[in-house]
Amino acid sequence: MIKGIGTDLLEKRRVEKSISKFGNKFVKKVLTEKEHQEYQTKKTSEKKVSFLSNNFACKEAVAKALGTGFSEGITLKNIEVLRERGGNPYLQLLGKAKKKAEECGFKNFTLSISDTKDHSLALVIGEGE
Repeated sequence: MIKGIGTDLLEKRRVEKSISKFGNKFVKKVLTEKEHQEYQTKKTSEKKVSFLSNNFACKEAVAKALGTGFSEGITLKNIEVLRERGGNPYLQLLGKAKKKAEECGFKNFTLSISDTKDHSLALVIGEGE
């Protein structure tokens, strides 16, 4: 049964401006250590902006699916967006996001990411009994 749905559409230009203004401080605020390791493997600034934008959009979509947004102690770093070898994204919830998901009966999250040159789009469907 679907328990929550979240979407987010993000202009990559906004992320690019934040990286220009705040540098690695912004990147480290958004990404977990595992995500940051993957971010570091991106060879061009365009690929880094895409990666960060896609992950940011996913985190926003998850927070919406949980029904909390970024409140109740849930932060960007409580939501980890990782990728399988083939590139398929999956979620790892940490800390208060994990606790909230368990309290609300979420058992599984399905995640889809699409992007263009200018935008990142994420859709998250949370399922439970």
